[in-house]
Amino acid sequence: LSTRGARDFIEEKMIGVILLVTVQLVLARDQNCAFQIPSTTSTGDCNFYSLKKQGELGIFEVNGTDYHKEQVIYYFTLCQSIPKDKLPKECVNLPDGPAFMYKIKTQGCYLLGNIASNIALPVDPMNSTKGIRLAYINGSNSSGVEYPFGVLYDFYCDVNANNKPLSAFEFPENTVKVHWPSQFACSINTSAGTCPRYMYDGTWNTVRLRPRPSWFDEAKFGIFIHWGVFSVPSFTSEWYWHRLMTGTPEVVEFHNRVYGCSGVNPTKFPCNSAEFSYYDFPPMFKAELFSPSHWASVFQKAGARYVVLITKHHEGWCNFPSKQHWNWNSVDLGPHMDLLGNLSLSVRKAGLIMGAYHSLREWYEPLYLKDEFDNCTTTDFPDLILNPTQMDLIEQYSPWVLWNDGAGDAACQHKSSYWKAPQFRSWVLNSSPVRDTIIINDRCGAGCIGDYTTGGDRFTPGHKLPYKWESCYTIQEGSWGYDRNPSDPYHPLDFLIYQLVETVACNGNLLLNVGPTADGRLDPIFEERLMGIGTWMDINGEAIYASVPWKVQNDTSSKQTWYTASQDGQSVYAITFEGITPGQVFTLTQPQATKSTMVQFLGYEGFLKYSQTSEGLAILVPTDLDRNKFSGQPAWTFKLSNVL
Repeated sequence: LSTRGARDFIEEKMIGVILLVTVQLVLARDQNCAFQIPSTTSTGDCNFYSLKKQGELGIFEVNGTDYHKEQVIYYFTLCQSIPKDKLPKECVNLPDGPAFMYKIKTQGCYLLGNIASNIALPVDPMNSTKGIRLAYINGSNSSGVEYPFGVLYDFYCDVNANNKPLSAFEFPENTVKVHWPSQFACSINTSAGTCPRYMYDGTWNTVRLRPRPSWFDEAKFGIFIHWGVFSVPSFTSEWYWHRLMTGTPEVVEFHNRVYGCSGVNPTKFPCNSAEFSYYDFPPMFKAELFSPSHWASVFQKAGARYVVLITKHHEGWCNFPSKQHWNWNSVDLGPHMDLLGNLSLSVRKAGLIMGAYHSLREWYEPLYLKDEFDNCTTTDFPDLILNPTQMDLIEQYSPWVLWNDGAGDAACQHKSSYWKAPQFRSWVLNSSPVRDTIIINDRCGAGCIGDYTTGGDRFTPGHKLPYKWESCYTIQEGSWGYDRNPSDPYHPLDFLIYQLVETVACNGNLLLNVGPTADGRLDPIFEERLMGIGTWMDINGEAIYASVPWKVQNDTSSKQTWYTASQDGQSVYAITFEGITPGQVFTLTQPQATKSTMVQFLGYEGFLKYSQTSEGLAILVPTDLDRNKFSGQPAWTFKLSNVL
């Protein structure tokens, strides 16, 4: 195909399919989903729709502000129906009960929880005479009075739909008004299985509606793998080529001395050896000791739930057979092996989720350099290289994570439209084999909207964020790719576990990086650190996996004790890095005991004695702790049931 013809073909594949299915959706919606839940209703309108079918999906548009710091909207989706015997008296004679809702940007149904737990009792606090207005309880004030974190109103058969919440609820900024746009609704005569899927139209306006798959919120801990041609020199970082070509003295002098003349600024860096360019490295990237089953076993024993491999870094090298990167991938050169395919099989066999890092930019790809020269007014690179490669990647390997990168320091970074990101992501969410399970980050240039945010590298806010985020962090302090330089130290185990606990307590996931060697080995220090995390998680994982942030995140000004909570709100976990000795009294200042409070120590059988004092919840540490189990651990966890 010609350049223009190929670009038209790709655009047709990504966008034409979207438009075609959208037309089909409109026709189907006219037949089966033609109603809209009104923002104001009469009792007669209640017979017009039904919410009784458990699992029936719909996206609810709610006024609010999300993590992009602009005036946008939150989204809710139907989770399950409320049992008839749990409805307020105003609703018992209505044909169908109102529905549990949950905020897509947070974890599952935890904000509303299980109705049996009283954490999400449906209430009618605003004097509506018919139907129900939903509130959910998420904490208490200093006097022990429960308050709603948020209120859903104007939702179900409420004839007083324009009434505002009573001032007694004190939190009008957390009150939202819910509408159900007709295009997201199933009619009373349509089952969830036949109601048309919502189709994304190639713009951020619809991509931002996408509900995040719950597995990501529950996983909490993943492994990042930086592996590529840069693993051969393994000097300074994975940016070796770029630093070489831009004349970083340390790199140029090392390259000229160890491998041969780079040809970079020969006046400043004279060299008498034979020529040796970066293109001469792939034959040395052999991966002859690569054991994907061993890697997967290490990651599984570490307690990780997902793995993200570099499929292509900024150097453009692909760790899989890419048609767009012929003679610059791991099958054509180097290992002569599909590294992504082999690792994916082993990772999934170990019960973990497989993901793919894929850089948007390529430093020295001619079409990218041409677009950059054209000030990004042309889009030959995303049309002919980037997006076709990403489409092949997803169709062939079905990754559940797509971790984009490389736009932030590119010349086209302020033009997210240059990368065709909303069009590509619409294709992923409409037509790909992982449309219901894939998670995509927000590193695709200014204006990018992802399922979560990554902040910067090693992002650690230190406080709870109201949106889902992920911290990508390194075990080796300076580099993501393996660095043989002994001056690049490794983080100690207690530091890494602290990063995990702090991140999870603040509503994040930790993606911890390892850099394998060019011959395919994991450095013994990497394995030792990962095994240490796994040993700790074997005892304390209950406080990490599928947890949610508590009402406060840490207990002391020194931040040595962090809190998480179970999704149903019944259990609070205090994870402390302060020294614990058998027989001591350990005091937590934030939890308040109730008549039904119980205290446990994860890894210890039985319940602990406690008392509520003026200083807080005083817990007596058992004297018979198993030293073999607890000795040397950097942190310990108290499990608190039924506390305020």
